[in-house]
Amino acid sequence: MSPEEHRVPESFRSYEDGKHRRYNLLFSVNGGAFAIAKLFADQRAAAVLGHLSLLQLSVRMILITIVMVVDIFMFGEKMRKEYLPEAFGWQGKTVLILIGTLICSGWFLVA
Repeated sequence: MSPEEHRVPESFRSYEDGKHRRYNLLFSVNGGAFAIAKLFADQRAAAVLGHLSLLQLSVRMILITIVMVVDIFMFGEKMRKEYLPEAFGWQGKTVLILIGTLICSGWFLVA
């Protein structure tokens, strides 16, 4: 096989870059919010955080997580339908839904 045959298509790079940015945002936002939730263990921190309760934070983060999982799912489906028919198969969908479910479960436990 020639080096030309081993080149990654530009659409695959776009798919991987887009997926990476979206997953990175999902983990960064939730990681930061979990760190803030840990501050709530100290009652004095609530005054600094605007009297936001753990329940309020948890509900908001569950909603944000759901929106982000839906966005990643829609991005993957669009890329699969328009550019990469073999990308974002049942394995990728399963992993995405499991990650979203685990993060939301963590927020339920925080609440």
